Amino acid sequence: MAVLYDAFADVYDALMADAPYAEWQAFLEERYRLDSLDIADIGCGTGVLTVELGRQARFCIGVDQSEAMLSIAQERAMAAGARIVWLTQDMRELRLPRPVDLAIATCDVLNYLTCEDDLRQAFRAIANTLRNGGVFAFDVIGPARLDMLQHGYWHQVDDDVVLLHETDVQRDWVRHEVVAFARVQEVAGEPLYRRIEERHQQRYYPLAQVQEALAAAGLQLIEATGDFGRQSVETADRLVCRAVRP
Repeated sequence: MAVLYDAFADVYDALMADAPYAEWQAFLEERYRLDSLDIADIGCGTGVLTVELGRQARFCIGVDQSEAMLSIAQERAMAAGARIVWLTQDMRELRLPRPVDLAIATCDVLNYLTCEDDLRQAFRAIANTLRNGGVFAFDVIGPARLDMLQHGYWHQVDDDVVLLHETDVQRDWVRHEVVAFARVQEVAGEPLYRRIEERHQQRYYPLAQVQEALAAAGLQLIEATGDFGRQSVETADRLVCRAVRP
C-alpha cells in the first residue's frame, strides 16, 4: 500500500473539513473514562482527533504512514500542550511501545486496505496491541456512501485551496482522483497556487465481512451502529463499530 496523502498533507484538513472528529470524541467519551486509558489512534492523519484524545488520555500514541502528516500532527500537539508519541508505521505491521486499552481507526482508514488479507492482517496487528479486555473502535464506509459516490464528482473552492474530487465506483471498489490547487504566495498582488494530485483506491467491506475478519483476529464485535446511531447499518453512510479482545 503506497503512502497516501504525503503530497496532500498541507491541504488535508481542508479535504477533511466535514470529518466527524467531534462525533467520534463524543462517542468515546460516552463509553469510557478516557483519563484512565492508554489510547492509540491508528491512521491518525494530521492529528485533529488524536490531540483532543491526548489531552485527556493517560497515555496516547498517534500512528500514520505519512511522515508529512505526522509533522503537522506534531506541531498541532505542541500548540495544544498535548503529550503524544508519534509513530510512522503501516497498520498491518503495527508495533507499539506498550499495550493499550483502546485503539481507534477512524474516517475510513480501514477502507484503504484493498484486499481482505490486508484487512485481516491489520486486525491481527491491532489485536496484538490491545490488553486483555481492550477495545478497538473504528468506522468503515457504509452502504449509503457507496451509493452516493456513484455520483462521481464534487468540488470545494476557498481562498486558499481549490479541491476537485472525482470518484469511480466498480462493485466494491472506489477509486478517487483528487486534485488540489493550494495557495502558496502572491506575486505582484496576484495569488500563486501549487497543483497537487493523488489517486487513491478504497474497498467497501460489508459488515458481515468485517465481523468475520475481526473474529479471525480474535476480536469480538460488541457494537455496530450507523452514523453514530442516527441510521441503521443497512442505510448508513458510515458504520461505527467496537470490538473487544476477550
